[in-house]
Amino acid sequence: MIPIGITVKMSKRILFRIPSTWRSKIKIEQGNIAKIWIQNNSVIIKACDQYTTEITSTIGREGQIYIPTEVRDHFNLKGIKHFKVFIDEVNRNIILKPLEERLYEE
Repeated sequence: MIPIGITVKMSKRILFRIPSTWRSKIKIEQGNIAKIWIQNNSVIIKACDQYTTEITSTIGREGQIYIPTEVRDHFNLKGIKHFKVFIDEVNRNIILKPLEERLYEE
């Protein structure tokens, strides 16, 4: 897993962009379906080219990815709001790993 230097805050509407160099490496294109699931307390995002009944989002312009309400609510109930973004080059996944909230309490 490679950190890409992006931190994401789960809020009412979360949208973040994947840099173009990573989009091409993991085959993310505008209009693709992004399959989203929770595994080991992390959010896993994978581009796919077919419809699925799992939680999804459509990849927008410049690699924008919207995190659906169901996923945001899961982490908000646990008090987790900040995530660091990683790329899994082997499996072509985007991984959002929770950060310790005490780092953001001021």
